[in-house]
Amino acid sequence: MLDAIDAALAERPPMTPWALRDVAPAAGMTPAGLIKRFGSKDALLLALARRWIQSIPDGPTRPGDDLAELRAYLDTHFAAPSAAAAVSGLSALMRDLGSPAAASLLREGWSKQARYLAALLDHLPLRPDVDPHRASLTLLDALHGSLYRRAVELDPTPPTRTLDDLLEGWT
Repeated sequence: MLDAIDAALAERPPMTPWALRDVAPAAGMTPAGLIKRFGSKDALLLALARRWIQSIPDGPTRPGDDLAELRAYLDTHFAAPSAAAAVSGLSALMRDLGSPAAASLLREGWSKQARYLAALLDHLPLRPDVDPHRASLTLLDALHGSLYRRAVELDPTPPTRTLDDLLEGWT
């Protein structure tokens, strides 16, 4: 059900307000059914955030192919197809940071992402003075910054290019 709701939200034009009645058909439910199931639109968004956290791997899933796995993960999770999509994502982020419950889930998710990225980086031939955990945080910072630049169409950088640029200094 959450997959269907997430897909319906992704198909909507960026920055377009939505209501439960807009995503209920994708879930095969009525808006009242969604309220009964989740309690509110905000609770539905928190359920989607928890689902995102669960989708982050705990460690490498393709041992021996860590760079390819890292590149695929970044392309899947950090590429904004358009400036409007980046703006929409950043707008949702700002809204989430204003909610203590959503901000807590962001902290949990970003921590899990950092651990996963560090585990992948740890298997790459990094210089001895490069700490994989600190490098994973730098990578996350750079990727989020790339989304800001994508939002204003300032020399958009694909996530894998950001990774390649950082790896140039780390290897």
